[in-house]
Amino acid sequence: MTESWTDERSAAPPNPRRWLILAVILAGAFMILLATTIVNVAVAPIQRDLRSTYTAMEWVIAGYALGYGLLLIPAGRIGDRFGHRKLFLIGVAGFTLASAASALADTPGQLIAFQVVQGMMAGILNPPVLALIQTTFPAKETGKAYGIYGAIGGIATASGPLLGGLLIAWDLNGWDWRPVFLLNVPIGVATFVAALILVPESRGRRGGLDVIGMLLVSAAVLLLAVPLVEGQRLGWPAWTFVSMAAALPALAVFAVWELRRARRAQVPLVSMRLFAHRSFSAGVGISLCYFAGFIGLLFALSLHLQIGLEKSALTTGLILLPFSFGTLVGAAISDNVARALGRGVLMLGAGIVIVGMVGIIATIHWWGSGLELLPALLFAGFGSGLVIAPSVEIVLAGVPWQDAGAASGVLGTAQRLGQAIGVAVAGVVLFGTLGSYSGTAAEKASPELQASLVAAGLPPAEASAATTTFADCFIRQSRASDPTATPPGCADSAPGPVGAAFDSAATSALETNFNRAVQWTVGAVLVGVILTFLLVYLLPRRPEEPWAEASKPDWNVTTQTEPAQ
Repeated sequence: MTESWTDERSAAPPNPRRWLILAVILAGAFMILLATTIVNVAVAPIQRDLRSTYTAMEWVIAGYALGYGLLLIPAGRIGDRFGHRKLFLIGVAGFTLASAASALADTPGQLIAFQVVQGMMAGILNPPVLALIQTTFPAKETGKAYGIYGAIGGIATASGPLLGGLLIAWDLNGWDWRPVFLLNVPIGVATFVAALILVPESRGRRGGLDVIGMLLVSAAVLLLAVPLVEGQRLGWPAWTFVSMAAALPALAVFAVWELRRARRAQVPLVSMRLFAHRSFSAGVGISLCYFAGFIGLLFALSLHLQIGLEKSALTTGLILLPFSFGTLVGAAISDNVARALGRGVLMLGAGIVIVGMVGIIATIHWWGSGLELLPALLFAGFGSGLVIAPSVEIVLAGVPWQDAGAASGVLGTAQRLGQAIGVAVAGVVLFGTLGSYSGTAAEKASPELQASLVAAGLPPAEASAATTTFADCFIRQSRASDPTATPPGCADSAPGPVGAAFDSAATSALETNFNRAVQWTVGAVLVGVILTFLLVYLLPRRPEEPWAEASKPDWNVTTQTEPAQ
């Protein structure tokens, strides 16, 4: 099924300031995507400074993700109705204020609340970014514009650990972790002012707001996202599976309601006609699966390096930096590759990521998890740039400009749900494998520990008993919901040669355990990238004329009915 849309402004020339406009709106996109990963490396400093529990720190990250995913689809439709520029300004202002409030938080509860608000502002800000790109650029330039957007998104997400690690290591003005959030304030203020001056207003479909549809889709997102966030920590109780199962009928009810509104000539929250386009319906699945694999990989490696290998936040960021650099290079050439290969650019990119992830597994297994990872991470990052950068253009190619905001909201929601699924899968496999393999890891470290204790002056019988206690404590801690807490009856590190022997054994066992667990985890999230590769076959061989002039009119967005104020 193919539809065509026309616009009275098709003869208007493109906006001469469109590349400046792109820079402004991408600054907003950079902030919200950077925030999805930069806080990961700040968890330990925040926990220490605010004297919070591990569960509270999980909710600092989860609160942002939930707020983000909850408002994406409603915000897309609101932007179509009232103006993408207005929504962009609201999102930038709210995100900046919430970032400043997070930096000033004095308690874990305050920080969680501000992160939920910041996530909601990110959900408001994301749809107008893509909608403004689509309504600002002529058809022949949208591929390049979306390619730059994809590059910025991939770099922001992948470089979060490095920037966070640098800010924490510098300890600016003695603020410890707080600059991780304060970073957004100058960027946000500059973006807001520039948007007021440069970004013109644009709208999509008019008509009333679908409040019932908003409630239905929000309920479906919550039913799926909350158990994904909480399941690992709670041990996957029955209600988590019931909730995830209930998300499907909730989505079905939402779809029926949207079709009913369309039959009554009422503007729906999401036009079901969008899913009649292969590029859009298949692309939503591609976004969900790829973000599950991509974010799951970075999450697993970050935990492996910081907890398993006890590396600093800065060192972790530096080790992961090749992935960001590879993403930049891949995204830079993706537009030209997409012009030559069409959907094949996504297959090529996903295939490269698959090879890179297999290389990461092999590197950890045979050589280690330091600089040895550089070639595989660089290769996987290059492939990621080829996937993320052109995918948005390919997915939105057949979407009418009137539905740009709503379509962007659906696409963003798929990405955020994919992120939640990837983190959940990585957490389940990683911590599950840590628990099941902990006995073997402790057993491997025990002979050297016992020999070291005897050399330190302990009688053999006492050294044997201490070694048994060490193994028991290591196993219990590896299987606990909070792996950072010392189990009851287990002492912290002691001074002198005895303490040094225990520390050495714990480090060795932890590294052995995590090396094994992260290999299985990367293999699990690799499934998402493999599904991405297969789903590309559902796309049209060539996008629906994404670069052809006939596919979308050229028009100057400054001629919109409501000019920039």
